[in-house]
Amino acid sequence: MDLNLKKMTQLETEIVNFFKSSTGLRDIGLDTNIGNEKYKIFDLDAENLMETFFKKYNIDYSNFTVSKYFIYPNYSWRSLVFIRLFFDKVEYPLKPALTIKHLIEVAMRKKWFDPS
Repeated sequence: MDLNLKKMTQLETEIVNFFKSSTGLRDIGLDTNIGNEKYKIFDLDAENLMETFFKKYNIDYSNFTVSKYFIYPNYSWRSLVFIRLFFDKVEYPLKPALTIKHLIEVAMRKKWFDPS
């Protein structure tokens, strides 16, 4: 077992494991920003992931906006062709961090609140 998981509470461990199993990612810890573009959790995948999380932990998420924390790529054919022809990498706008630590706090309060 990971040493960091030994120091976590049961709820913390459960939530880290939820995100590991839901995303297939193994390098998730308390400070992981799951909205980071490197994890490639975009649009509908992000919506499904967060809705599943909120429902599993019975959280009021009426004030949560997925697009504030996760990337929604431009899927227009013009954008895709132009970007593929002239750029090596798509640059996405910087989004506020959505860490596992914050999501644990949300689960404890049972209500969504923005990270400070």
